[in-house]
Amino acid sequence: MTPLQQRGRKRTIAVIISILLVSLYSIYIYQSVVPGFMLSKLISQIIRFLLTCGLMYLVFIGKKWARTVSLILFSLAVIMAVSFIFSSNFSPLQEIPLYVMIFVYADAMYHFGFSDSYKAFAEYQRSKKTFT
Repeated sequence: MTPLQQRGRKRTIAVIISILLVSLYSIYIYQSVVPGFMLSKLISQIIRFLLTCGLMYLVFIGKKWARTVSLILFSLAVIMAVSFIFSSNFSPLQEIPLYVMIFVYADAMYHFGFSDSYKAFAEYQRSKKTFT
C-alpha cells in the first residue's frame, strides 16, 4: 500500500467513525425528545443505524455505487440541517449538534467526493482479490 493509500485508509476510517457517532447521537436525540419509551421508534432507528453501518462498509471496500449513494444522502442531510437552522427558533447553543452534523457530513462529502487519498485507497480496495 502506498503512503497516499494509507493516508486515505486512515482518513476514511476517521470519517466513517464520525458519521457513525453522529448517527448514534441522532438516535439518542430522537428517542429523548418525546417523553416515554416507544419501541417502534427505537427499532426503526436501530435499522437505520445498521443500514448506515452497511453503507459505510461498502464505501470502505470501494464500491462506487455506495459512494454515490452516500454523497447524495450526505448532501440531503446538509441541506436539511441548514434549512432547519434558518427556520428554527432555537438558540445558537441548541443548534450546536446541527453545526457538528453539517461539518461531519460536509467533510465526508469532500473526502469521498474529491480527496485523492480516498480515490487511491478505493482503487486499492477494488483491486484486492478476495477468495471466499
